[in-house]
Amino acid sequence: MKTVLIADDSPSNLQLLHDILAKSGYEVLVAENGEEVLEIIEDETPDIFLLDIMMPGMDGLALCRRIKAKSRFTATPIVFITAKNSSDDIVRGFAAGAVDYIPKPFNEAEILVRVQTHIRLHDVLLELERLRQLALDANPLTQLPGNNSIIRAISEALKDERSLSVVYVDIDNFKAFNDKYGFAAGDQVLRFTASQIVAAVETACGKGRMVGHVGGDDFVFITPKDCTQDAVDRLIQGFDEGIRLFYKEEDLEKCVIRVTDRAGKLRFFPLMTISLGVVELEKNAFSHHLEVSAVCAEVKKVAKEIPGSSFFSNRRGGPGGA
Repeated sequence: MKTVLIADDSPSNLQLLHDILAKSGYEVLVAENGEEVLEIIEDETPDIFLLDIMMPGMDGLALCRRIKAKSRFTATPIVFITAKNSSDDIVRGFAAGAVDYIPKPFNEAEILVRVQTHIRLHDVLLELERLRQLALDANPLTQLPGNNSIIRAISEALKDERSLSVVYVDIDNFKAFNDKYGFAAGDQVLRFTASQIVAAVETACGKGRMVGHVGGDDFVFITPKDCTQDAVDRLIQGFDEGIRLFYKEEDLEKCVIRVTDRAGKLRFFPLMTISLGVVELEKNAFSHHLEVSAVCAEVKKVAKEIPGSSFFSNRRGGPGGA
């Protein structure tokens, strides 16, 4: 539900605008002066502001500038509601940071169309900016969001009221495979792993979840707690079934590969498996993304000590996703 904040010193205007917007499904916040607006936005984040220009004390123009000075409202649309509709008044409103104005007396259809249009436009601009940031930060091999996006997503997850899980993914014995089969084959494994993570997360939890590529053979995904186990199980199953396609038949038969190390010594390594460290973000358990990353590293280390593909959680764990 989108939120509209209305500021007007006329109680009758406030009531009229409130009724028009509320019956159309908006959450409506009201204020009779600029100071009340500034108090409200200490705790609330409206999707759009409707401000009367002529208010006692702080007028709408000054209030608009105060709102725009706050970084989280830089792109939030502000629409003036006013009986003053001369060219000079309109120009002053746009100069203060407004995107539109609604003349008095009010026309219900016009109000709804303008509010809806500016909210939709704002949502589109936010999505474009999100995609731009992802593109700038994307891993060049897998095209998944990189470290900056991962850090931002974990930080946002810590503020989320829902129960979420951060899952750190690592491929076991990847370096040995890379050394024997070459970097091109290793890149194919990384792209395969990325696709398996995305597929498992989308199937278990729906689209739009954060799946990121830390670098090398390390990945991260964030999911609602109630579907994390399903995502983990699907990922382990899909990885174990698909990874065999990257090996030669002779290696599959022996379930090991032989690699000569830098000292010229022949060493044997199992086929690649996948280890997952699961961290549940309990309320107030973490205050910073670095704390989450540290626990992810700890539980992933435990998972890697379990034979085969496995997961381990900061709450519970088990081999093979059991």
